[in-house]
Amino acid sequence: MLRIFKFRVGNRLYSVKAAKKDAIKYTDTINLPKTKFPNRLTAAKREEQERLVLEKKIAVSYAYQEQRLAEKGKPTFVLHDGPPYANGELHMGHAVNKILKDITLRQRVAHGQQVNYIPGWDCHGLPIELKATSTAQNQSAQEIRKKSRAFALDAIRSQKEEFSSWGILANWQKDNIYMTFQPEFIVNQLQMFYNLYEKGLVYRDLKPVYWSPSSKTALAEAELEYDANHISPSVYVRFAISPSSFDIKDKQIYALVWTTTPWTLPSNQAICYNASLEYVLVRLSDRNQDELYLMASALMADFEANTQLKCEIVQHLNGESLSKLSYNHPIDKEQANLPFFEASHVQDSKGTGLVHTAPAHGPEDFLVSLTQKIHVKCFVNEEGTYTKEAPDFLRGQSVLDQGNSLVLERIAEDVVHSSKLEHSYPIDWRTKKPVIIRASEQWFINTEKLKSPAADALEQVEIYPRANADASKKALLTQLQKRPYWCISRQRAWGVPIPVLYSRDSGKVVLNSTLIEHLCNLLRQEGSIDFWWVKSVEELVPANLLRELRCEAKDLVKGTDILDIWFDSGSTWSAVLGKDKIADLYLEGYDQFTGWFQSSLLMSIAARECAPYKALFVHGFTVDEKGYKMSKSLGNVISPKQITKKYGTDALRWWVASHGTQHMSITVSDKLLQQAAENLGKVRGTLRYLKGVIGEKQSAEKLIPTSDKSYLNRYLLSELVEFESEVEKLYNAYEYNRVVAYVQNFIANQVSAVYVHLIKDRLYCGDDQEILAIRQTLSHCYQQLCKSLWPIVPFLVEESWSYYDTTYAAFHEQIVRTKPEWRDNKATEAINAAFGVKRLINQQAGDVNSWHLAVTIKGKESGQLDLLRELHRPLGEAFSNSELCEILQVGSVTLSQSNNDDLAIALSTLQTSLCPRCRRYGLGDEQKTCQRCSNVMNAKN
Repeated sequence: MLRIFKFRVGNRLYSVKAAKKDAIKYTDTINLPKTKFPNRLTAAKREEQERLVLEKKIAVSYAYQEQRLAEKGKPTFVLHDGPPYANGELHMGHAVNKILKDITLRQRVAHGQQVNYIPGWDCHGLPIELKATSTAQNQSAQEIRKKSRAFALDAIRSQKEEFSSWGILANWQKDNIYMTFQPEFIVNQLQMFYNLYEKGLVYRDLKPVYWSPSSKTALAEAELEYDANHISPSVYVRFAISPSSFDIKDKQIYALVWTTTPWTLPSNQAICYNASLEYVLVRLSDRNQDELYLMASALMADFEANTQLKCEIVQHLNGESLSKLSYNHPIDKEQANLPFFEASHVQDSKGTGLVHTAPAHGPEDFLVSLTQKIHVKCFVNEEGTYTKEAPDFLRGQSVLDQGNSLVLERIAEDVVHSSKLEHSYPIDWRTKKPVIIRASEQWFINTEKLKSPAADALEQVEIYPRANADASKKALLTQLQKRPYWCISRQRAWGVPIPVLYSRDSGKVVLNSTLIEHLCNLLRQEGSIDFWWVKSVEELVPANLLRELRCEAKDLVKGTDILDIWFDSGSTWSAVLGKDKIADLYLEGYDQFTGWFQSSLLMSIAARECAPYKALFVHGFTVDEKGYKMSKSLGNVISPKQITKKYGTDALRWWVASHGTQHMSITVSDKLLQQAAENLGKVRGTLRYLKGVIGEKQSAEKLIPTSDKSYLNRYLLSELVEFESEVEKLYNAYEYNRVVAYVQNFIANQVSAVYVHLIKDRLYCGDDQEILAIRQTLSHCYQQLCKSLWPIVPFLVEESWSYYDTTYAAFHEQIVRTKPEWRDNKATEAINAAFGVKRLINQQAGDVNSWHLAVTIKGKESGQLDLLRELHRPLGEAFSNSELCEILQVGSVTLSQSNNDDLAIALSTLQTSLCPRCRRYGLGDEQKTCQRCSNVMNAKN
């Protein structure tokens, strides 16, 4: 009905119909989760939060665990840090390596074990020296060393700061790190050098080594890369055999050899053959028919295919008969009657079965020279150019640039066939330019004496990931076995000097223990080894030591070589851990099979006859989403700083854990990083919800005991026992990707989809005792999740924990363990039986609100029915207030017996209104809320 009221301002219409009373709201009576822990952080807030966690929690965590866990009785877990290079900014490979190490350490601490981890840096080497000398040429050794040290220190400062920002567990506050240019580190290294020298494992000799003309230094195998598309000449060259060697008149006979390094022909001193092969003398089509050529019969077809020259066999020869042959040098005509030598390295897999032998330019050639006592001729200097001892047309020419063409031009009439060969060729890993093999006086470690004990020691070493263990061990053994010797001297200024004096006249090594000890004392006094380049022999060696050496200062010269940086890093176990300690783990990329894994093993075997590690963890290398290696030239580089700024440090760590352990190619892409951030957001949401439910941490004396008969609570506690055990097992196997997947699955299923979903009615609307039991159950769940997540995402866990533990204690101060008595098979079986029924109900129920359903379940006694009765005591009676009703999310359940083995499920719809407060129980005629809700609200009032 409308009525009109007249006012001076105009007319208005008003309804006089009675207003409907507002529905009663029960929101304030419901126990909703409450927390100040934010659901998400802005980039600025996240950066500030990470800074606070670093300063207040993570910075002190290493020192805390050292003190707290030292008396627990467990042996300390030692992870020895493979030193990153003090050269430039950190990249994604550094992130993978350091974060995997940190996860490994943190999981040990989370399980109550003390850890030993001292970060280190490799500070010497050519790349640093090149950067230090790039601004000026012809600098003194002292100037180079000063600039190199400054460059390395600056790189270490920058890298250390970024490592710390990732939350890496180490004693950064006390700067407890190692650097390979620290005085005590070098003292240890000098002493180790002398000890190995005394054992005869370190020696000086003239040998062919990989030599880099671009760097002017010898290189070890680990300092090589390989250019798969290198082009070399492929040349068949003839060597005129001495006429007296064959009883064949009027014929000139030639030995036919194949080479890809014509520049080495001036140094030829022999031809090698295999006595077990058959050889043939052949005529070549389109060649002088009075010329005969010697080659292995098994390689004749290959020769014909490569040269298009047909061969006509004139005579078969036994390989052993070649020992009587001799030949004339193809370049130096004055050298006649040069020898043929039998050698096992000659095979019938390629070439001609006859191998040109230049002892200065090949390891096998050199071994032949040792056996046959041939003088080694080397016509190539440190710059890779021919010396004045070389033939006059080659002097001063680069062997790599002009050597091949000049030699081939000179011996053109003896070149039977010439073409090009694309093949894999060693290059200097720093300058990216080709290397050569060149004989020079160098220092070596005798790996032949070490290979067998090293291989035996490796058999006792565990290798992870398990899936690649056999392949990884085989790769390491292969690299070990194929190493003929280890050249440990380098011709540079930035490094540790080889502490040796030489006789000025004879070149003989002058060295004893007193000299080494004197140099070590000088090093401690001076604070650096620079004095080796500054002081003269007179200043360096006191008179009493000269008398002991039986020399005068004027008769001695200092060595100018430095130690290979792999000798530096290979000795870190001794300098950092102590001479007797063995690391539990070395964790590095697979490239260290030829590097640190091997050099450390050889040094430890040489010094103390055991491996330096009990286990190896081998990870891969980062690539972009197309599988390409990251490089500035390709423009596909993503730096860790970019990732932490955009997504946060924990997202970087989550990505490493998810992808860094199972593949040798670790893909970095915005898609995967975004996915990591999203998954982390879901984990954060779960921790936030749990925190809202359980409130603040209660001290032991404030905890109220509950007579908890809830099977759901018992089920979750039992699941937590299994969860803790499985997580620890996966962590100990270094399967961090599976830890991530397992934790996510546990959160999504057992925690969220099962427990949290099913107890919501009890949590929101139940009585104080029920809520308290839920809170205490979820407290244990929250703590276990924090324990499982802390090794991977410590920033998130510490932030969340700060809202839970108001005493400001950090998570690393906690000891979180499940109790064996929580394992409850009866509860697990009963809940799983209920889940089976729930699946059947969901298949039949359709779109009906399940709280309107009445369920009848018939089953055989002593079967599934008995398990369901644990959750729903009445038999043959409809009942709505049971845990089975709660789990099935239905209005009522009736259990009854039948003779059938299978359960029979029948559904019907309850015609009643649901309680406006809990939306679960039906109402009587005039009830405002169900009886349960009324009782709860009355108790609170």
